[in-house]
Formats: sequence, C-alpha cells, structure tokens
Amino acid sequence: MLISFGARNYMSFKEGFEVSLEVSSSSPEFMSTGKQFSEVICIIGANASGKTNVIRSLTYIADFCCNSFNNKPEDGLRVTSFAWQNEPTYFFVEFMVDDVRYYYELELTSKEIISEKLERKVARRVNVFSRKKNEFENCIGELKVLEKIKHRKNVSVISIAHQYEIAAMESIYNFFSNIVSNIDPFFGDVKFSEQSENVFTISKSYHESMDVLLYVKDKLARADTGITDIRIASGKGPMEEEMFYPLFSHATKDGAVEIPYFFESNGTRILYLQLSLFKRVLDRGGVLLLDEFDNNLHPDLHVWLIDLFLDPESNPNNAQIVFSSHNAIFMDKLGKYKVVLVNKEDNESFLYRLDELPGTLVRNDRSIESVYKTGKLGGTPNL
Repeated sequence: MLISFGARNYMSFKEGFEVSLEVSSSSPEFMSTGKQFSEVICIIGANASGKTNVIRSLTYIADFCCNSFNNKPEDGLRVTSFAWQNEPTYFFVEFMVDDVRYYYELELTSKEIISEKLERKVARRVNVFSRKKNEFENCIGELKVLEKIKHRKNVSVISIAHQYEIAAMESIYNFFSNIVSNIDPFFGDVKFSEQSENVFTISKSYHESMDVLLYVKDKLARADTGITDIRIASGKGPMEEEMFYPLFSHATKDGAVEIPYFFESNGTRILYLQLSLFKRVLDRGGVLLLDEFDNNLHPDLHVWLIDLFLDPESNPNNAQIVFSSHNAIFMDKLGKYKVVLVNKEDNESFLYRLDELPGTLVRNDRSIESVYKTGKLGGTPNL
C-alpha cells in the first residue's frame, strides 16, 4: 500500500511537498474505518495551482522505476525542475509490501541520476541498496549480483533488477507497476483519456479480455447512460492493420440502435476509457492516479466511482486512488483526513492536508465544503 509520496524542485513545486495517506491517530473510527492507510486521497485546488503536478510526480516515479531500462544510453530523463533550475529534483515514496515498510528516494537531473536509495523496516531500518551516480555504495546480500551489473546513468536499479529477473526485488517492481495513471509522466497536460487513438488500443484490449469488457458493460449500464450492450467491432486501418472499435447499443421503441464511439457523450467516452483502469487496480490492489477524472461526469457518478474504493466488497485488495478535482462535494464525503488543498503563491505551489490546518476551522461535526467556499481554507481562485 502507498503510505506517502512527495518531491522537491519539481515542476511548480520549488520547496518540498508530501502527500500522506497515513491515517492520523486522532481520526475518528467512523472516518478511518479502523484502517492504517486511506484508500482515497482527493487533491483540490484552483486552476494552475499545481494539482496535476502532484499526480504527475508519482506517475513519473512509477514510470522511471518500471520502464527506464528501455532508455538508450544517450537518452535524457525528461524531468522538469522548478523554473528549469540546474539543481537536482528529489522524489520519495513510502509504501508497504507484505507488512514490510519501504522508503524509496531518488535524486536526478534531466541528464543523470545523482542518487537512488531503497530502505526497509521491520524491526529496524535497513538499507536495501544505495547508489551514487553509477556506483553502488551498499546493498543487502540478496542483491549482491547487482554489483556485477554495469549500471547506466539514466536507469533505475529497480528496472534493472526486473530485467535480470532478480527475485529479491520483484515485489518492489510489482508495487510500482501497479501504479496506474491517466496522465503522461512527461509532457504537458496530455491526458490518457484525451488521446483519440487510445480508443483503438483500449478496444483491442477489451476484445482480448472478455472479463474486462463485461466489467465495463456492467458499470456503464449502472451509470444510467442508456447503454444496454457494447460490441467490439474491427476493420482495416490505414496501414491495412486490424483496428478494433466499440459500438454502443441503445434500446429504443423501434429496437436496438448501435452508436459509434465518437457520437457518444463525453461522459460515456471517459467512462469507457477509464473503467478498465479501475478494474485493473481494484483486482491487483494497486494505486490509481486520476487527474480531473470528474470532468464531464455528473456529481453522483463521482461519488459512485470513489465508493468503489471505500466499499470493502468492491475493494477486497485494499486498492487506493489519488485524484484531483475542482468539486468541493468530496470534502464532506471524505473528511479532512483525506483531502489535500493545493495553493500557489508567487508562482510556487504548496499543499497541505486539511487536518494539518491549526485551530478549529475544520471540524468533523460541520460542513467543510461551506467553510471552503468562504475562501478561508485556501485552494480557491483569487478572482
């Protein structure tokens, strides 16, 4: 499970930030439901406050740990520091695997890794591995084979260990590979759900995985979109390749009518593209990162989708979701221990969880949303 993550000198965050999913000891039982870590964290803030950058930071780390082995030796690391400064960017992730607590730290520039370290704690904190640039400083006995491997300045030790099938690191790799995001880790605001060609990729995966398609059909029907069935059709693409696309069946008085994807509403299209991410994470007990997933969806659907994580019946594997939103309805739904506000001052972003605010401004026995709308909590546009 994800415990916390953060970064320093990254995108709009010059100073360090931390997002914690650890439940406070002061959290009432009805809010914590007896769990040590939250299943849900909602990030709220004004436009351009830095919400997307928070989501992207963990997206970047997960991609780096899993896929950096694919980098060519001359490839850059495509990390963006605050105002493109020359100082290194720093990331950290704290997480739990098989009741063992891990601490991962990464410092890098756009050209090379400066340092990378993994520690674990059972009875005491132990260094699993640490490196400075391409040189190993220390590693546990199970990883001694890593000292014989030539390391590259743009490849994570975790990604290398996976490629060389080093069993002692596979659970760590699996944790990061089960972090799923709807945004690109590198470029601007290119959203997973907004790439028009992506409908063909996802439709192909639905064609190959009937259980996923059935899940999407069921959830779309429950969302009351008027859809009774989805058929995955195929045809020839511009290069004579086979391409798959969906046809949505709607019941009418004159019989069923099939409607192509691009004639459906934006809400239906978003659900069609993103529901597979929900299933993947809920099945594996991973972490789902969604930036503004509630765009074009009715507020009732927002709550319904989040409840998939809050309900133990639909989330038996303790999956988690971290999402950004402009919708203040989540404040009273989730409470002050599961909501993070992002602000920007002098073009520098900063954030805080609502329970970190001093005094009694935010209380469990009154509406947080009503206080938020007064502007007293921050995270609102300065109009």
